[in-house]
Amino acid sequence: MTAVSPPGNPLARSAARTLATLAGAVLAIVLVWTLFLRTVNVSPFVAKSPADVWTYLISAPEAGANRSAIATDLLHTLTDAAYGYVLGLALAAAISLLFYFSRTAEAMFTPAITAMHAIPMVTVAPILVLIFGRGASATAVIGAAIVVVPALLTMLHGIRSTPRADIDMITAFGATTLTTFLKVSLPYAIPTWFAAARVAVTTSVVGALLSEWLATGEGLGGQMLRAANEFQFDRLWASVVVLTVVCVVVYQMVAVVEDLVTARMTAPR
Repeated sequence: MTAVSPPGNPLARSAARTLATLAGAVLAIVLVWTLFLRTVNVSPFVAKSPADVWTYLISAPEAGANRSAIATDLLHTLTDAAYGYVLGLALAAAISLLFYFSRTAEAMFTPAITAMHAIPMVTVAPILVLIFGRGASATAVIGAAIVVVPALLTMLHGIRSTPRADIDMITAFGATTLTTFLKVSLPYAIPTWFAAARVAVTTSVVGALLSEWLATGEGLGGQMLRAANEFQFDRLWASVVVLTVVCVVVYQMVAVVEDLVTARMTAPR
């Protein structure tokens, strides 16, 4: 008899859902893209179709060189995005924990942090470049600045949404604030924290592109800017498509990790 994965296996369910989501996302992108080009009056010289991008990346004689160039720039952009992603989520987690254990700090700083997020990053990025230079430090700071506030508010909402009855019960047995957080609040917050991590995937890429446009001139951000200025619209559209698909893939990878961690942490409950 052929071995069959148990239907309750979280890894198998996550993998199947990820593949279905990726296929659906690619199909949706192609459909929306095609409908958009058919409804707007844009010159084919500027607006490239899915077939044009396929030719540029797959079937053209120079497709191998095109893929290699985009892959090199993509790796640089993903590295830049990783800096902002890790730093932004780490700061959001640290601040949310501070606010969890100190209501006073939360009341003092939450309005200011939320108001700072309303300032367009395009206006702040040049100042950050002047302070941190044009290297990896500026890239990490710009990416983290875009990631941190939405992630912070989402994480804080997660740990604040713990049912009061659960907190009262464990407190009645003599649990400290730290024990209450580790045993009750954190397990309840895990799905929300992973939601923040998923959203941060796209925002960190936006931060990386912004830093490459305004600071380093490297990666896909710098290449896309040069491609637009040099009328290389095939390369520009191909870069956008590749980056979009990669963001969907990374988003789904975070979702798979979330399923595994959630299943492990909720099983004992």
